[in-house]
Amino acid sequence: MPTIVKRPSKPANISSAEGSDENVLDRLRRMTRIARQYGFEVRGAPLEGAGCTWCEIRGRRVLFLDLSQPAAEQALAIREILDETASVRPHSQAA
Repeated sequence: MPTIVKRPSKPANISSAEGSDENVLDRLRRMTRIARQYGFEVRGAPLEGAGCTWCEIRGRRVLFLDLSQPAAEQALAIREILDETASVRPHSQAA
């Protein structure tokens, strides 16, 4: 009999600041915090405009932020990565 694993729902705050007065750096910090809650290790490096991406290394999800991109693009990329990985496998939220 297959085991059913319940995936936690997206945090309520993933899009709560849209349309508010939250500045871009606060949004980037919030999105980085959410990514960590979903079990990502977040690393930043100047990737020469290659863009933000993620991979799995030894069972750990690692999100690479392209520090050569503006903060607004980094925050958007984190959101897109969280949406993309939601269907890959269940997230493990940190305590």
